[in-house]
Amino acid sequence: MNLLAGGTGFLGNNILKELGSIKIKNIVLTRKDVPNLPDNANELIIDFDNLLELEIPNINHVYLSLGYPLLYHNVMGFMSDSLKKDFYLVDFTYQLQIAKKAKEAGATSISLISAAGANSNSKNYYLKIKGMLEEEIIKMGFESTNIFQSGHLRGNKFRMDIVFADFISIIFDPFLYGILKKFRSISAQKVAWRVVNNSLNPKDGINYFRYSDFIKANL
Repeated sequence: MNLLAGGTGFLGNNILKELGSIKIKNIVLTRKDVPNLPDNANELIIDFDNLLELEIPNINHVYLSLGYPLLYHNVMGFMSDSLKKDFYLVDFTYQLQIAKKAKEAGATSISLISAAGANSNSKNYYLKIKGMLEEEIIKMGFESTNIFQSGHLRGNKFRMDIVFADFISIIFDPFLYGILKKFRSISAQKVAWRVVNNSLNPKDGINYFRYSDFIKANL
């Protein structure tokens, strides 16, 4: 059985759809009802502010895809102090607590949705917190720790800032070579496919997945 945190977000919902195509039971942690819930998934509606009291059944794998809703310029590093506080709570504290609960419930492998350029020493607050979480998850010692560092996720047509970012990506992606190639934009569907298909046969140790891994998605 799998546990998914973040099934209502843009990428998380794509992961949930991919999970719906495999014959494995899934639990989705959520604050509210999940629309179009796959037949092989059950909701577990919770209060994220009381995660320490969360009880979940025995699971094998946990997907961490929670994310505080940010605008494109926030991701680029422009955040107010209050926004930084909210972002840290959701993207770091909540996710770390869920990972600990999942390990207590028997999970031996984990898939963490991070970001290209994640680094705990980054001056960009978004990338700094992503890097800090990666380090803490690694310390937990899952048999298989899988970290997915995607660039900008294309395709969310319901947000104008993302549509704008998609346009910018079309212009600049071809110029990102070498170490910068990992920052190229990618379809959320391709990332979700890689996340789920990798988890079916997880490799032991700490495994990173970047742009070159996502473009191999069988879509």
